[in-house]
Amino acid sequence: MADPISKIKKIRTIIVDDEQPAQEVLINYICDYCPEIEIVAVCGSAKSAFEAINIKKPQLVFLDILMPNESGFELLRMFGTFDFKIIFVTGHSEYALDAFRFSAVDYLLKPIKVAELTEAVNKVKSGQMLSGPINQLQDLMESFVFPTKQNKDLVIADSGGFSVVKTDEIILCKAEGCSTTLHLINNETITSARNLKYFEEIFDPMKFMRVHYSYIINLDHVRKYTNNDEITLTDNLKCCLSRANRHEFHEHYKNRKM
Repeated sequence: MADPISKIKKIRTIIVDDEQPAQEVLINYICDYCPEIEIVAVCGSAKSAFEAINIKKPQLVFLDILMPNESGFELLRMFGTFDFKIIFVTGHSEYALDAFRFSAVDYLLKPIKVAELTEAVNKVKSGQMLSGPINQLQDLMESFVFPTKQNKDLVIADSGGFSVVKTDEIILCKAEGCSTTLHLINNETITSARNLKYFEEIFDPMKFMRVHYSYIINLDHVRKYTNNDEITLTDNLKCCLSRANRHEFHEHYKNRKM
């Protein structure tokens, strides 16, 4: 049985984030909505966090992943073992989020939402959060730094059940109100009740790009682009490139031109 942190004593907590505005938001939310949390230090780098953790002996660390010099994962590697809980904080809705969802740690996606913060803190209190040998987080770290699930299965629920597709088979995702139509190879389509934002968050950003308010494309399926901002993909599927997304799209291909 999990050994929950006492509800009587406050949870000694350190915040590690290199961005001061993000620090302030988290501090304010904790003060307003998480009375069980006691902030004992706020650190802007992995080096200062390593020192503070050794001195303050926190029970919980809110840990930003991407920081200058050393990442949050590199901070954890400085410890052989650790006895504090971890809530990762990230501003990047990238491929690693799947690893978080299926591991025994929790994460908060910036901008932080109060409901998600309080839910994560409740997991800490109830003992559902991971602490212990660093090797328990090794797979998670490697999933973030070295993504390997390039062609993973994606389960799409619909009114009749669900479909399982490979992400490589997805050519284009189109917003249809609050739902999304996925266009697959061989002219197949699947409609998901999830909105386009959901797929933007779970897709690998190295392979998929939001090119318009209504479209996400698989970059491996791009076949042609014209200066009137029309993109042609596999199976002659077409979509438009918005002005807001034009720079990112052009940058992706900038160094590939012959």
